[in-house]
Amino acid sequence: MRWLSKITSADMLTLINGLLGTLAITYILDDKHVFAVLLIFMAVIVDGMDGMAARRFRKKHDFGRFLDSISDAVSFCLAPGILIYSNFYDKSLGSAWSSVPNALGVIGSVLFVGFGLLRLARFAGKDFLITGFRGLPTPAAAMMAAIPCLLWGNTDLSPFSMGYEIYPVIGWIICLSVIMVSDIPYPKISGRAAMAVGTIVAVGILILGLYVIEVDLVLPYREALIALFALLMGYLIGGPIYEVTRPDYSRPKKRRKKRLVRKNRD
Repeated sequence: MRWLSKITSADMLTLINGLLGTLAITYILDDKHVFAVLLIFMAVIVDGMDGMAARRFRKKHDFGRFLDSISDAVSFCLAPGILIYSNFYDKSLGSAWSSVPNALGVIGSVLFVGFGLLRLARFAGKDFLITGFRGLPTPAAAMMAAIPCLLWGNTDLSPFSMGYEIYPVIGWIICLSVIMVSDIPYPKISGRAAMAVGTIVAVGILILGLYVIEVDLVLPYREALIALFALLMGYLIGGPIYEVTRPDYSRPKKRRKKRLVRKNRD
């Protein structure tokens, strides 16, 4: 049990991330999808905080990296995957073998979880050494999968739904899954940009939280989700453009190679 004494504050935040994802799954199973998405958003904030804590106190180790991947797998792969399945699998239509919509619901959820796990395994293996990301990060993918489930998912499960649109949403989920395991470069958000993104996500948490606790206010819940989704789309499209066009884009590859050589020598 002595190894528990080596757990850092960053590791505790990482663990909280995974626990939030687990709680989100329980709320999905209870058909409380707004609360589940709120917890996924909270996990995104905590996931950003654990990296900040590790850099602040300069305590990085392999245990924390692997714990981070496991927690991310729960919060940003399994939880959104179950959310997708719960929204788009209709038991009244029969099994996935006899119903095209149900087959799509299974395919979308399985691909998202599977490709997300591959994305995390690649990052934990060696991509953590590079300055940017290869493929869409799982926290961003999780939010970009969860919001359409609230806006165009099962109308009985989301008060914000604008209509049940299984085909475009599942098509979107499949695209996100492929982008996660692609080699498309994405920048790591830090500094003021990280604060701005955190603030935006925090606003989304606040709005969903006000709905969950049933505050007697007429708020633009649906419009806020659409605005957040539009900002995430900006990162999805603009992130690779920024990463490729920045002046020092080719330099990280050289630094990456040197770091790998030093590690092998050690």
